[in-house]
Amino acid sequence: MCEWEADRLNGEASRSRGTKRKYLGSTTQSNGQHRKQGASNPEGYISTLPGSSVVFHWPRNDYDQLLCVRLMDVPNCTWSGGFEVNKPKSFHVNMRDTLGKCFFLRTEISLKGATYQISFTDTDQLPPPLRIDNMSEVPIQFWQHGVADLRLHTEVKAVSGLDYACDEPTLPPYITLTVKGAGSSEVTADMNFFKEYNKLYYENFIYIAATHTFSQNVDRKPVGKRRLESCAELVLDVDPKTQRVILRKKEPGKRSQLWRMTGTGMLCHEGSSPPQSKPAQPRPLDTSLVLDIAGLAAVSDNSFEPLMLRRPDSRRSTTQTWYFSSGMLTCGLPRLVVQVKRGIAGLYDGAEVVLGPDSGVEQPGPEQQFINQKMRPGSGVLSVQVLPDGPTRVLQISDISQRRMMWSSSSTEQDGSKEEEQKTELEQELEVLVNLEEGLGVSLVNKVPEELVFTTMSGVDVHFTHTAANEVLELSIQNIQVDNQLLGTTQPVMLCVTPSSGDSGANDSGPALQVNAVKVPSKLMLTELFKHLMVTARRFTVIIEEKLLLKLLSFFGYGKAEVELEKLDENLHERPSEDTGPHKHYYFENLKISLPQIKLSVLPSHKLPPDLKALKGTLGFPLIRFEDAVINMYPFTRVHPYETQEIIINDILKHFREELMSQAAQILGSVDFLGNPMGLLNDVTEGVSELIKYGNVSGLIRNVTHGVSNSAAKFAGTLSDGLGKTMDTRHQSEREYIRYHGATSGEHLVAGIHGLAHGIIGGMTSIITSTVEGVKTEGGVSGFFSGLGKGLVGTVTKPVVGALDFASETAQTVRDITSLSNHRLTVQGVRKPRCCKGPQGLLPRYSATQAEGQEQLFRLTDNIHSEFFIAVEPIDTYCVLISSKVVYFLKPGDYVDREGIFLEVKYDDLYHCLVSKDHGKVYVQLTKKAENTSSGVAIPGPSHQKPMVHVKSESLAVKISQEINYAKSLYCEQQLMLPADENEDFLLLEF
Repeated sequence: MCEWEADRLNGEASRSRGTKRKYLGSTTQSNGQHRKQGASNPEGYISTLPGSSVVFHWPRNDYDQLLCVRLMDVPNCTWSGGFEVNKPKSFHVNMRDTLGKCFFLRTEISLKGATYQISFTDTDQLPPPLRIDNMSEVPIQFWQHGVADLRLHTEVKAVSGLDYACDEPTLPPYITLTVKGAGSSEVTADMNFFKEYNKLYYENFIYIAATHTFSQNVDRKPVGKRRLESCAELVLDVDPKTQRVILRKKEPGKRSQLWRMTGTGMLCHEGSSPPQSKPAQPRPLDTSLVLDIAGLAAVSDNSFEPLMLRRPDSRRSTTQTWYFSSGMLTCGLPRLVVQVKRGIAGLYDGAEVVLGPDSGVEQPGPEQQFINQKMRPGSGVLSVQVLPDGPTRVLQISDISQRRMMWSSSSTEQDGSKEEEQKTELEQELEVLVNLEEGLGVSLVNKVPEELVFTTMSGVDVHFTHTAANEVLELSIQNIQVDNQLLGTTQPVMLCVTPSSGDSGANDSGPALQVNAVKVPSKLMLTELFKHLMVTARRFTVIIEEKLLLKLLSFFGYGKAEVELEKLDENLHERPSEDTGPHKHYYFENLKISLPQIKLSVLPSHKLPPDLKALKGTLGFPLIRFEDAVINMYPFTRVHPYETQEIIINDILKHFREELMSQAAQILGSVDFLGNPMGLLNDVTEGVSELIKYGNVSGLIRNVTHGVSNSAAKFAGTLSDGLGKTMDTRHQSEREYIRYHGATSGEHLVAGIHGLAHGIIGGMTSIITSTVEGVKTEGGVSGFFSGLGKGLVGTVTKPVVGALDFASETAQTVRDITSLSNHRLTVQGVRKPRCCKGPQGLLPRYSATQAEGQEQLFRLTDNIHSEFFIAVEPIDTYCVLISSKVVYFLKPGDYVDREGIFLEVKYDDLYHCLVSKDHGKVYVQLTKKAENTSSGVAIPGPSHQKPMVHVKSESLAVKISQEINYAKSLYCEQQLMLPADENEDFLLLEF
């Protein structure tokens, strides 16, 4: 079945030379049927022009869902092999003409929403995926393993190379090799593994030739028939009847004239053994006959012994061991050489060959001159290995003897090239060192505005080196921390390095993040080459709060894409894409991203604004509360990838997504509604380990107590949250407020007592309060009975929820006590959330005083968006907090709720603020507006109510009064403005 709605084919290929336009045809065929079509077009094929795109659906489901393409402007171009289009990837497609010439097309498959987009581009600026380098002296024939079509067998001539891409993309990239035109073995190499494969053997026998008959002087005219025969090319042959060795005219391919010299010096006769169709290795000696003398004894002085074939015999090693020296063929006996009788006159067709004494002169006679002539060039043994050349995988074939020479010569060439590289590097070297010991911070602020997260990176060390040979980047960050900057959060840290435990190993030391990259120059415009890219991270703790997660998703545009897709016109699919040019490709010899462990916690939020609730609905899955789920992940490792940036990033995300999903059991075992059984197991395991290793009984008790109390707190908290959904909104808000202050202050036991009292009182008054609220909201008899029913339910559920809250908070108190005694580290936020809106509505610089004042305002109002912070002036005995609606005078110290306010003046009641002096003291005077005593409505003009606050200096009093008056003027101005509309920008654009 198709996994997509439609495929989009982009024909972006165009000729770089010539005037013809390149047409692209595509079709779907059953597996193997596309080859039978040849260069003809089947029924139902689709064609596209350069720069165009078409919508494609599978026309038939009974065929294999493979796509085939061919270039329609190339004469006699045949269809390519079928390839799958249901996975994002990029690769070369190989098409051939009827003569076997290859034409490449780059194919990139990407997933856009529910549509797979297939783009075809030229390969002029891209390296080939495969290359066959034949460095031997014989022609090589190769084909993709598993492809039976003989038309796809390709020849690579001697000492040449050929670019190649797989003819059948669905088959593995296995290449089978053989030597063309010779009895040869076959070797199959996997192009994905760089190594040396089995040797490739081919038949390379020798002729033992009479040198004089091959090098006759043309000017010397022979006389007589015998003289004419001596001018023929004569080689050693064997009489099949007598097995004697004679001279015969050279006949190419005649097996009785072919010999093979072994490593021990024996000359094996090929004609006396059955032929081999595909020799995998040299023929064993026990099945061959070798060259020897006819007599049983050694040759005496001034006598000749005929040559013949015998079985190999170690006792006759002196007469069965031969070697060529000084243009003569000699055996193991001294001063004996192969020759013919009667001197030069004995060099004729059919002459008997004998072993006799040499002439004793420096230049032997023509009758004693014998050399070996190879049937084919080379040694007969080829080395096959797969090597990387950037993004190209090279299949290199070389002769063994040639390879030894190459090794010796390459070492000297490398020494010279290294010296040249060092000279150029000295001329073109750039080195950059950046060391930020204190690090840097990045604040993320949305359009509200409010600060979402604050990222701090300390101990940043950057070392960048640029030379003519490469570019090297070494980056290390000692510590990384991402703080949750939402006001009112119970978890101030979103991401941090997991604190080291007592049994920490090597993985718990070193930088939090380390990046090592080496980039080498590339001659191709659209290719970036990297020797390696290594990203190594330490163990991290991640705490995801649902409200922050949704705000981050909204900040990065999640949820908007789906809305915009619904507004797209269907005709857009038929328009060419905006980015019609080819994409840049990245090659990594080694790519590794290591993120060994994540300790993950997820905390759902109970109260969400409407926009975040709508965004939560688009996620498609609810978030379940769990804490400290340990997720171990394998590193992302790729060797020699060559892909676009989009495909590489998607591959990385897919890997870690699958790693996260594979740890579902760890997450399920950490959920709160099961009491976090994995946490309990880990605590018990840790306690038992301390008992066994160190004999620490108190450690065992401490860990078991922590695990049991933690499980009890989570289970009771989950039950109370579930029952709390049945209560009225006001009671639930008050309950969450108590729990929030308990979580932020750490006084869980006090919060539990307050929760228990709040639940008991709520249950006692539930019938009355719920009935009154039902009448107010719904009205009439129906509201009365609806409220009465909720009140009856609340009479039971509210005390139960209060008791569960008390049990949960008490268990958390026990857990915290055991945590502190067990030295479990708690990471705190780096700084308080910044004030993101100044008096003029602009983003101000960070100020710790303003951040403190904003947090105080949040504790007072619980909503900083309707009443935002303007200024704060801390004084010795009190603090002046100025907001956009009210000015507060607060007592020193940390107070919960509004207990610290000793004076509060709203701008609706404020007439003006002045600086007054009385008996040498300076005061800030806040004059309120006059009120009509009968109606209680404020009337223009000052009243006699003029509260005064003492200030230590006149300059400070003037500053405070100016800030209060300025805030009041902003408030009055805001009252005269229309409320901002979310779609205001769009309305202005449409207007």
